[in-house]
Amino acid sequence: MPTVYIETYGCQMNVADTELVLGQLAAHGYRRSTSPDTADVILLNTCAIREHAEERVIGRLGELARYKRRRPEVRLGVTGCMAQHLRERLRERAPHVDLLVGPDAYRRLPELLASGDSDPHVALRLDPEETYADLPVARAGGVRAWVTVMRGCDRFCAFCIVPYVRGRERSLPGPLLLDQVRALAAAGVREVVFLGQTVNAYHDGSWDFAELVRLSARVPGVLRIRFTSPHPSDMSERLIDAMADCTAVAPQLHLPVQSGSNRVLALMQREYRAAEYETLVARLRARVAGIALSTDVIVGFPGEDEAD
Repeated sequence: MPTVYIETYGCQMNVADTELVLGQLAAHGYRRSTSPDTADVILLNTCAIREHAEERVIGRLGELARYKRRRPEVRLGVTGCMAQHLRERLRERAPHVDLLVGPDAYRRLPELLASGDSDPHVALRLDPEETYADLPVARAGGVRAWVTVMRGCDRFCAFCIVPYVRGRERSLPGPLLLDQVRALAAAGVREVVFLGQTVNAYHDGSWDFAELVRLSARVPGVLRIRFTSPHPSDMSERLIDAMADCTAVAPQLHLPVQSGSNRVLALMQREYRAAEYETLVARLRARVAGIALSTDVIVGFPGEDEAD
């Protein structure tokens, strides 16, 4: 039975994607290895949001080259956003890499690995329909589980490359997600974390994100529901009401503001202004008892001045 070793860099979505990749490979006869020393396949599931993460991956690929020298048959691959975004740089700085597979091409991994072709394989096409709804997931176990509810982003904030490396928004079917939550609860999971690039933009027919949260909160055995990362413009009254009404929903929210300057928010192509964000925070505090709020702020954005 061939073995696969995988390292994950970046956000929770990448952690969930690693579980997806492992589930897909397990269904095709691969067994997970805890060390690259004996693995037949070595994958780095990567992030392209921060330059530091990119340099870590390039450095790690240099370290892993020794496995290729010692065992040329080892397949070394880069998956995820960095493969999508920095294909040419990776091929230039890490020519020993055999596979470059973007976030919308994980379905092809078994096929690419099965190929005896020694030439590098590149699978980077963005697929506006791909949600992986039908693929198995190899979850890490424990009382917490990540559940990806949607993929991609339609916001196109000026500072962010997510729409270009993960494509446009598409949501998984609501009934399927609810079935996943039920199965997780039956397996002993007590905390479910819903994931999406703009998770509260989730929409499947008559199901919006508030509906998904409410129905999931009723599943026996689910004690806690969290979600990340929401966009302020998608924090609907229905979602705030669901957070207030459902005791299983954690009274905690990471809500990126990015800037307190209206001029900079416009430059960033954020769809709200400072006063709207403040009003949203006031509504959350008034409706959700004891809510804990955190945020992200970008400083030094191009064009920002001291007044901003």
